[in-house]
Amino acid sequence: MKNLNLKITGCAMALIFSAGFVLAQNADTGSEIKKQNQNTVKEQTAVQEKSQVKEQNQTRTQEAVKEQNAAKEQSGVQEKNQLKAQNQVKEQQAAREQTALKDQNRERFRASLTDEQKKILENKEMNKNQRRKAFMESLSEQQREMLRENKELRTQQRNEIRNSLSEEQRQQLQQNQENTQKRRGKTN
Repeated sequence: MKNLNLKITGCAMALIFSAGFVLAQNADTGSEIKKQNQNTVKEQTAVQEKSQVKEQNQTRTQEAVKEQNAAKEQSGVQEKNQLKAQNQVKEQQAAREQTALKDQNRERFRASLTDEQKKILENKEMNKNQRRKAFMESLSEQQREMLRENKELRTQQRNEIRNSLSEEQRQQLQQNQENTQKRRGKTN
């Protein structure tokens, strides 16, 4: 029995020793798992921080591009406005010059009228067509040439204006002409 007690005691000690050894390994393994978990958390945090920094940089870059585009667009609008203003000034100056030329031609023509021609124009006994016919027959060749030049000038100016109109302005002009014809009873 002594042998049996020794054997049982030896086995019990071996079991206690191996249980202690297993517990010690589990304790070491637990700390290693904790370290691995901590490292994993650190790595995930670092990855998240990198992605956040990357997103912030992308956002900043996009905002900078938007600001640059807005600045370009604004400068483009300013340039267009300046060009419009310059064109308007040129058009106004050309219109003043054309008006002055038209006035000058009108005065030159009026100065060339004879007393007889003035009486024809002022005659209220004739209707409009009779006055026109009599007046046109009384014109000298020089006066007829002045009228032709004036008519050509008006036609040229009208064509220049029509060619410079936008589509919206053309539609408005056509609508105005149609309205005028309707008022006068000349529908197409």
